[in-house]
Amino acid sequence: MDCDQSYWRSGLIYGILPSKFKESEIPKLVEGILKREVRLGKPLEYVAGKGTLWMPYYRVRMEYWHSGKETPMKLGRKMPAETALNAMFCASVNDESELLMIFRPNYLRHETVAITPTTGEVVGSASEAGVDFEGILSGLIKKKKEVEDELSRQRSTLSKNYVRKRRFSMLLPTGTLKEEKQLSEKIARLDALKNTISLCLNINEEVEGLRVLHHDIFHYPTSVFSLRNRENETQRFLIVNLVKAGSILPRSNCDILLTRLCDRNETCRKLVAAAVAGSQLPG
Repeated sequence: MDCDQSYWRSGLIYGILPSKFKESEIPKLVEGILKREVRLGKPLEYVAGKGTLWMPYYRVRMEYWHSGKETPMKLGRKMPAETALNAMFCASVNDESELLMIFRPNYLRHETVAITPTTGEVVGSASEAGVDFEGILSGLIKKKKEVEDELSRQRSTLSKNYVRKRRFSMLLPTGTLKEEKQLSEKIARLDALKNTISLCLNINEEVEGLRVLHHDIFHYPTSVFSLRNRENETQRFLIVNLVKAGSILPRSNCDILLTRLCDRNETCRKLVAAAVAGSQLPG
């Protein structure tokens, strides 16, 4: 994809309005993040530039139907739902873990309005590659079912081990206790994955299948900081949300998942670099 032709700097868009910040709030947030990373033993970095990027998201409207595990009243009924995923990165993610990083159904609770970006603000475009929304979402449903089946098996095993422990607590070998701990940790990871997929789908029910009805694009305001390593000058990007999550600017306004995605995925990193190259201001 020709990145230079995929971004434009003017014209009307529909997006979520940024919150009103004091001019010093966001630089202080970034400074705090960098200091915290140094305390954690990460490389010392400095801000080489910053720019405003209107990040594109697909709003995907769909209908779904329940599985045979549901009550008879629910069977055959088609229920509406919608979710949102990053339109800039969706064609560039490499695996399931990266895919789960780009969903943002919580953005749908904000009202979208007509906005004219100001000079220097960059409007990100959706990937030019076709997106198979039904394939993506149906794949997540299939993965959730697999996780639920595995959870059922692991919980059954843990329950049997617990009964054995109650019966033979004085004779129980250390190895069995270790196995029980490992099972508990695996169950916790599987449960977290199941909940994450439910959040991404924005459906907290058993689902047999779905059909995508419609999709459109809205834009979400972010501030992108170009960070340079003080030792070797390698570059990475820190993405900060410009919509407050609460009454004050919390640490959560740093989009940890998109920042991490750009760290590990070279294509996503290049897309951000190309998008903000012309708008960056000195740090």
